[in-house]
Amino acid sequence: MEDKIILEVLIMQIISIIVLIVIIIYLFKTSKSIKYERRIGDFALSSINDTELSFFDRVDNLIWSLIRKTGLILKKSTVLKKYATKYEKHITYEDRNKRKATDFLAIKFLLGFFLVILNVITTMFQYTAISIPSYLITFLIGFFAVDVYLHLEFVKKRKQIEEDLLKAIIIMNNAFKSGRNIMQAIDLVQQELTGPIADEFKKINLDINYGLSLDVVFNRFYDRVKLEEARYISSSLSLLNKTGGNIVQVFASIEKSFFNRKKLKQELAAMTASSTFVFRLLLILPVIFILIIFSLNHSYFEPLYTTGIGAVILLLIIMLYVLYVLIIKRIMKVEI
Repeated sequence: MEDKIILEVLIMQIISIIVLIVIIIYLFKTSKSIKYERRIGDFALSSINDTELSFFDRVDNLIWSLIRKTGLILKKSTVLKKYATKYEKHITYEDRNKRKATDFLAIKFLLGFFLVILNVITTMFQYTAISIPSYLITFLIGFFAVDVYLHLEFVKKRKQIEEDLLKAIIIMNNAFKSGRNIMQAIDLVQQELTGPIADEFKKINLDINYGLSLDVVFNRFYDRVKLEEARYISSSLSLLNKTGGNIVQVFASIEKSFFNRKKLKQELAAMTASSTFVFRLLLILPVIFILIIFSLNHSYFEPLYTTGIGAVILLLIIMLYVLYVLIIKRIMKVEI
């Protein structure tokens, strides 16, 4: 058994040494070519515009080139291509021609494989046997870490859009009152506002230029941001499209409704501020106590992950903690 472990470690060491040698040779050639370029550059005429890329720019271009090539490979699979469509909402208006939904999927796979390689190197230097489950868990952590990051960014973006949506509706309503059409109102919003809301209205403008109706355009807007306010706009415009009516009156009603809704949310947040603070405090207290106990006595929690009954108890504790969080959030949630 020990001979097998030694053989596996030896193979991994040889592979890692070969990879390191290839990387060192590549960096040496790159450094040498840069030196030659600088030496010749002293005797050559250069243009006014300096387009020379730095080392980090080259590395960035190399990484994105790898991501695009991996994305093209993943795009051949119909299942993966369909799975990647949910990442289209993370592509900004400016990057719509440079980034594809499959690029995010490629990043997930590449990050997972990168963490597996780090795990292999760590295993090699620790002289331990190869563990397939460990590599699988490492790959899954890298694969879903991108989703966690994108979700946090999406929540931040959606919150900012929710704050600025009332401003956008006010600008559009004032534009309609001054006799402007829907395209001019949307252009005015993307000129006057900045941030995610301006990016979304650029996408709305693009959808209208493609010939989509207003209700479909704002329905796509709702699918991207998942805000109830966007659904309300979509429903109002859909009803306007079917029954007819004055768009100025419709947007005036939407503006009044959003203003009352925002005011009610602010009052509700002020009333539940103390309850929210207590909930967050109770949420973090068990983690703090665990860290304190673990720092004082490292072996205190060993029975929970070294014995069978301890693993069952640990699983029950985690389930109860998650259930507690879900129940309290459900109780504190108030629909407006």
